[in-house]
Amino acid sequence: MSVFAGLCAATSVTFGAIYLVAAGAPRLYILSNAAALAVGVVAASLIRRVPLRNQMLAGALTVVIGLLLLATAAFGIRIDGASRWVRVAGISLQPSLILLPPAIAHFARNRGWLSSIGLVIAGVGLAMQPDRAMAGTLAAGLAAIWLHRREPPVTVALAAAIGALAATMLSPDSVAPVWFVEQVVRSAFAFHVLTGLATVAGLATMLMPATAGLSAGTKEREVFAAFGAIWLAVITFAIVGNYPTPLVGYGSSAILGYCLSASALAR
Repeated sequence: MSVFAGLCAATSVTFGAIYLVAAGAPRLYILSNAAALAVGVVAASLIRRVPLRNQMLAGALTVVIGLLLLATAAFGIRIDGASRWVRVAGISLQPSLILLPPAIAHFARNRGWLSSIGLVIAGVGLAMQPDRAMAGTLAAGLAAIWLHRREPPVTVALAAAIGALAATMLSPDSVAPVWFVEQVVRSAFAFHVLTGLATVAGLATMLMPATAGLSAGTKEREVFAAFGAIWLAVITFAIVGNYPTPLVGYGSSAILGYCLSASALAR
């Protein structure tokens, strides 16, 4: 994980803490986000030591991620007809928010067929959950890669992601918002304009690594483009629907997913 991306993550979580404190969130929520940030930074640093340029290893890990999302759809916690969560040590986590962003970001670097198959499996899992936001995120991230690398594995994965998104659009999505998790921007502005601006600043900061990488004209533009598309999609769905607001809201999953996906920017 690059130092700059780590600073952006910490800054966004800090802006989120301003909102959480001002809105009267339990102190445990703030501590939980801080702990997730620390774990995410350490985990991202360890990922840098893994030789993910090896196509077989990267592909196998992506297939495992796809299978985990399928398992979540089949055996995860079900709420209002959706099965997107698992409980670990008493904490509710959303595997797609943790695992899918790094899978897409690293696929931008290693676009092999095995990784493509893994993302196709992930798309099926998202359609089954159903999770419209993460299916849209998968499609957005792969579209960003496809615009730079129109290769067969990317095209196949993108087509599957679009199909998964279409399937979720046909499924009802009636999951109610959770206070401090969903609809954070709206509630922050309703509470006070300054807390609203803090959440917007935190969300904008999340996109700065992608903006900086693309502006610098780096050779691997597709990686930064995919990273930006992933988190712009997550933010957009969080604003327009009842989906977790990343980093500035309460929730460990998005923080972990952001740090893990930022590990792709450091190589």
